[in-house]
Amino acid sequence: MLRGERQEAPETGGVAAVEPVWRCAACGHGIARQRIPLDGAETRAFVNPAGIEYVIGGFRDAPGCRLVSEQSSYWGWFPGFAWQIADCGKCDVHLGWSFSSESERFYGLILDRLIAPST
Repeated sequence: MLRGERQEAPETGGVAAVEPVWRCAACGHGIARQRIPLDGAETRAFVNPAGIEYVIGGFRDAPGCRLVSEQSSYWGWFPGFAWQIADCGKCDVHLGWSFSSESERFYGLILDRLIAPST
């Protein structure tokens, strides 16, 4: 539930606290919620074959993204994981990648293309 950020809390009869949402910096679309470490680090920096450096953060899921490529293992940043390009589901800006293995999936999203939740 990224669009409506408030949900009813039946056990209290009120409105639950607003869940933090990471948003696309280009259009404000809700992208992801739960951050995860990447190999024990909060962020990771990687360089692609074209020489472009990206600083990414890990996310358990990114329902606001749309996967726009086939899976590939070429130039993979995480051994054992194939990657797919992930764009904003609303404005199509490239936001990062989905990484998947036979048993796991996570997203590595480019942090300077996201707006962090306000605290």
